[in-house]
Amino acid sequence: MKSLDVWVQAIINGVALGWLYVLMALGMTLILSIMGILQLAHGEIYMMGAFLVYYLTRQSIGIYPAIALSMVVMAAVGVILERVLFRPRANQDVVLTSIVISTGLTLILSSAAVVGFGLYTKSLPFLISGSFSVAGAGVPKDRILVIGFSVAALLLLYGFLKRTRLGLAMVASAQNREGSFLKGINPNQMSMAAMAIGCALAALAGALAGSILQLQPYMGSLPMINGLVTIVLGGLGSIPGAVIGGMILGLLNGILPVMFGPAVAAVAPLVIVILVLLFRPKGILGHD
Repeated sequence: MKSLDVWVQAIINGVALGWLYVLMALGMTLILSIMGILQLAHGEIYMMGAFLVYYLTRQSIGIYPAIALSMVVMAAVGVILERVLFRPRANQDVVLTSIVISTGLTLILSSAAVVGFGLYTKSLPFLISGSFSVAGAGVPKDRILVIGFSVAALLLLYGFLKRTRLGLAMVASAQNREGSFLKGINPNQMSMAAMAIGCALAALAGALAGSILQLQPYMGSLPMINGLVTIVLGGLGSIPGAVIGGMILGLLNGILPVMFGPAVAAVAPLVIVILVLLFRPKGILGHD
């Protein structure tokens, strides 16, 4: 039987992973809802954001300013990608074109990371060192800080979407692109904003993950898949649903390896997704 400290650490790790999945899912949901495309290179944006933080910290820039700079830079990259690659063009199949473009972008960015940083794993500085005791178990402070940053990012995004003019315009565009256009909302501006915010959130998730795990050029594939699973579980377009889906997936990935080993932990989330889709095809909190 596992000791209490093992269970506490597994739960904290699961919650921290869950919030990273939430950040990925929120960015992908914004892009999918507003632009109508599935950005398959989102995991590579996550990876590039983490490696940018690594490069900046190697230049004697503190970890927190480096994370902020990484988010700004990747937001700018998102704007460039939207304008140059993903902006819908006349007489083109937008969905098919975006899949082809994002697949190619995935290969380009991962190869660039291999050339620039090599295949060996890298590490970021700790967000904070030390741990504190919970029920006799040592809980690393950096996991709690990861959760705190993720929650703060979610609250800022929610406030932006509900309280600002641009945020309300983005919500309107996501709900009815044609109707919002008739109201004077520029869909291209909404797409740029969605891509910028989505890439910034991915960069934040990558930096936070890099501070508690390790960096390598192919680190973005699994978070991207987990972000998609989070969207399916929670329901497309639902922020509370993304939180619920991320927490379910994170806790499964944190607790099941302790209970049953990594093999069961790898399969269980897929079984959960199938069951949810059978009984709730729109997801837990998806809109009909």
